[in-house]
Amino acid sequence: FIMKTRIQVLSVEHKSGRSKTGNDYNMHVCQCIVHGVDDDGNEHLQIGELVLPKGHDTVKPGMYDGEFGISVGQDKRIGGRLLQLSPVKGAAASVSSSAKP
Repeated sequence: FIMKTRIQVLSVEHKSGRSKTGNDYNMHVCQCIVHGVDDDGNEHLQIGELVLPKGHDTVKPGMYDGEFGISVGQDKRIGGRLLQLSPVKGAAASVSSSAKP
C-alpha cells in the first residue's frame, strides 16, 4: 500500500554525529508543510520534520509529491515511512495561486 501526499519543503538541514549508543549517523532533515484535504474538501495544513531515507536524491525547497509506505518499528508500532519525494512540475505557479484569497 502506497499513499501519496503533497509536501512543501521549506528548508533542508544535514545532521551527523554519534548517537548515545556509539553509532555514527548521517541524515537530512526537511522542515515541511503537509498539504492535505479533509473530508469536507477543505485544505488542511500541518507543519513538521521529514527525515529523508538513506540514498535519497538531493532535495531543495519547493513542492513535492511524497510517496509513503507502511513500516513496523522496533517498538512494534505501525507507521508511515517515506519512500520518495518527487518534484511537482509547475509548482511555483501552484504555490503562488494557492496563496490568493
